[in-house]
Amino acid sequence: MANRFRFVPALTLLGALVAAPACATGGYVYHGGPYDRDDRGRYARDVERIAHDNGYREGREAGEKDGRKGRSFSFERHDDWRDADEGYRREYGNKDFYRREFREGFRAGYTAAYNQFARGYRR
Repeated sequence: MANRFRFVPALTLLGALVAAPACATGGYVYHGGPYDRDDRGRYARDVERIAHDNGYREGREAGEKDGRKGRSFSFERHDDWRDADEGYRREYGNKDFYRREFREGFRAGYTAAYNQFARGYRR
């Protein structure tokens, strides 16, 4: 009778050891950047925020200048929007991801500033 149950503790422990890493980490996913934790992990969100903020700042500056000078609304004409790499650092990983977020921030900043400053300067 005792022989039937002598492997039960060992099997239980083995099962717990095999299952623990998958549950504790959520899996291992690598997407090329040295700091990527997962596809949309914490570091990716940090880079997304940095890129958006940098773009927003540059866009506000360009939108204010265009609005004050009475130029037509066009964020695409600006080199900063086309290049979209202001503030990029290699450790941020994928440059195309940074550029997409930078352009979104630039567009938002440009639009806000242009609408704010063009009102009083239109002819």
